[in-house]
Amino acid sequence: MLRTHQNQVTLWDSILPESLLSLPAELERIDQILNDERFMWPFLENFNTTMGRPTVPVQTYLRLMYIKFRYQPGDETLVQEVSDSLHWRRFCHIAIDQKVPDATTLQSS
Repeated sequence: MLRTHQNQVTLWDSILPESLLSLPAELERIDQILNDERFMWPFLENFNTTMGRPTVPVQTYLRLMYIKFRYQPGDETLVQEVSDSLHWRRFCHIAIDQKVPDATTLQSS
């Protein structure tokens, strides 16, 4: 079953200071691009399935892959770094109390 995004705000997200809610300029620009429906349409069209386990939300997966492409960490390092960074968690739409997808989920082959 395809999930496009997480849309539930947690208690932890609601009490973060304002300085932690804003993204750095580069991530803010990429966030705007990835939020565009025109960009998401091909992914929804090609990966929409109703069978099997729920997927990692497409928005989260694409954002994780952007960080992986931009900074070139390995899958396990990517998971660890995103787990430790509030900005990267917010960029990837992963709540503070939510687990970052496992590295094996992100492997392309």
